[in-house]
Amino acid sequence: MKNFIDRENELQFLEDQYSASSASLIVLYGRRRVGKTALMTHFIQNKRALYFLVTEESEHQNRNAFKDMVADFTGNALLKAAAVDHW
Repeated sequence: MKNFIDRENELQFLEDQYSASSASLIVLYGRRRVGKTALMTHFIQNKRALYFLVTEESEHQNRNAFKDMVADFTGNALLKAAAVDHW
């Protein structure tokens, strides 16, 4: 892995979670313009991963966009056709 300045601890944590045998959810948050997106896009390079960035659209639009992305990622036509009214 190429050096990613001052993010070695974060990258190691993400790698540990990615390699774990159990499922986990990682929420990445923080101040604007500190490199959260760069960190994640760097980390998921060459990995089977799904990256979804919530937009300023409505919750309904974000939920449907996420559903469609997951359906495409997994190849699940049933999910693609499903109506999802809640997270």
